[in-house]
Amino acid sequence: MSSGSDREVGIARVYATAMLNLAKSSGQEDGLRDELVSVSALLAGQPAFEAFLSNPTVDSEARQRTIEKLFRGKFSDVLVDSMQVLNRNERLGSIRGIAEAYRLLHEELKGRVEVHVRTSVPLNEALRVRLRTTLRAKTGKQADLVETVDESLIGGMIVQIGDEKHDNSVLRKLATLGRNLLDRASREIYSGRTYTAE
Repeated sequence: MSSGSDREVGIARVYATAMLNLAKSSGQEDGLRDELVSVSALLAGQPAFEAFLSNPTVDSEARQRTIEKLFRGKFSDVLVDSMQVLNRNERLGSIRGIAEAYRLLHEELKGRVEVHVRTSVPLNEALRVRLRTTLRAKTGKQADLVETVDESLIGGMIVQIGDEKHDNSVLRKLATLGRNLLDRASREIYSGRTYTAE
């Protein structure tokens, strides 16, 4: 069963896909990406305005008028019309999530994919190149690496492409080894044999 955040991500992706398809039909997919980045930055810097847009107790017609006054003529009709659809569906609170989903879909469209890489130490350039080459062979897309250093991993790396996660960290291997030893000990105890480590 999906969590609330998974559901929100799914909803954001549905709206972002519809917006991308609409923008593509008029050759505005790059411009819409930039506009969504601008709107996200505006909302991040104006929490009171974001709260106004996402508050279900605010009359939707008041929000509609505000959107028209602030955005029409300054942004594309694709963006403003999309915001009005979000307003009617009480989804303006998801606009920053939709912007992020749109960015990822736009990258896919352009033959790029965002890959999150967690390592215990920073990647050197040779490993970065090797990783990009491997990921291009796997995905058929150019990999944009988002690197994070996490010393708790001890060694190895965790690579995440969308929902797909590859954990090749020493921490995971130690956890697996610990579970295997515990399982073996439990089986031997239940079988009546004395457990001895080898």
